[in-house]
Amino acid sequence: MRSFEWVTRGEPHRARRRRILREHPEIRALFGYDRRTIAVTLAVVIAQFAVAWLLGVLAARWWMVTLAAATFGAVLSHWCAMAIHEAAHDLAARRARSNKLLALFANLPMVLPAAMSFRRYHLAHHALLGVAGEDTDLPRSLEVRLIGAGRVRKFLWLFFYFAVYLGRAARFAKPPNRDEWINLAIQLPAAWLSWRLLGAPGFAYLLLSTLIGHSLHPVAAHFVHEHYVYAPGQETYSYYGPLNHVTFNVGYHVEHHDFMNVPGWRLPALHRIAKRHYDTLVSHRSWTWVLWHFITSPALGPHARIVRSRAVHDGAVRRSIQVGASE
Repeated sequence: MRSFEWVTRGEPHRARRRRILREHPEIRALFGYDRRTIAVTLAVVIAQFAVAWLLGVLAARWWMVTLAAATFGAVLSHWCAMAIHEAAHDLAARRARSNKLLALFANLPMVLPAAMSFRRYHLAHHALLGVAGEDTDLPRSLEVRLIGAGRVRKFLWLFFYFAVYLGRAARFAKPPNRDEWINLAIQLPAAWLSWRLLGAPGFAYLLLSTLIGHSLHPVAAHFVHEHYVYAPGQETYSYYGPLNHVTFNVGYHVEHHDFMNVPGWRLPALHRIAKRHYDTLVSHRSWTWVLWHFITSPALGPHARIVRSRAVHDGAVRRSIQVGASE
């Protein structure tokens, strides 16, 4: 049976961040937030609801609804999810409360409540990257056993990735907190209003856009480009293709893990400044190729992840702190 690649070293981002800051202290000027995310999110949400309204007015047939959802609808819905990601890191506004409000707004056309749960659990992925049982992005052992490296099973795994992600999140689920209850209290009536005001075609468009935009679609390929092992020993990968323009540059994933406090808008600038640290790493230029390669390569599958124990992770953190204190 295939299994994760277990290592006895810490994650690479903390040490690289320290090296880059030592060489380029001017990068600190990129830290903070960028309000352009608010304006773009407003436009994307309005556009998504406008398309849904138009499909409802036209009483569009199901093939039209599905086609619209699979093309620009999936892109817009995923863009909303990336706004939630930016807000989870407090990169869209100065105050945490403002970022939460933006995430709740971006969640509206996605039908299903996700914003506050994502905010609550996502940061554990950064803090505990690759830590077995604690990194919220790691596949479950059940996924590794059932999916393996078979092409058909990997295709189906990606096709139903939204459900897979929810099932994976259940492992870490705790009783809902106040923000999650607020998210639910807003999202349920919003979904009901969408059904009543947009009609069945409009509502179906919104729901399908979310499901397709987080499954086997090019914009969703970052779910498998980011940390699955495409090159021996490399734990995180970046994508430098055109779809970064509709995802707040989430493809710059190595850069994002190195500097979580740099907004997506400024990650290309970060890359240019620290170019020599990033150009030596394997990266991707096409998310469509990423999906194809992931499905067809026998070396890739849910098992192709670098994993460490909590003891290894904590030991590496302590050593890093000691090194930083001595510099």
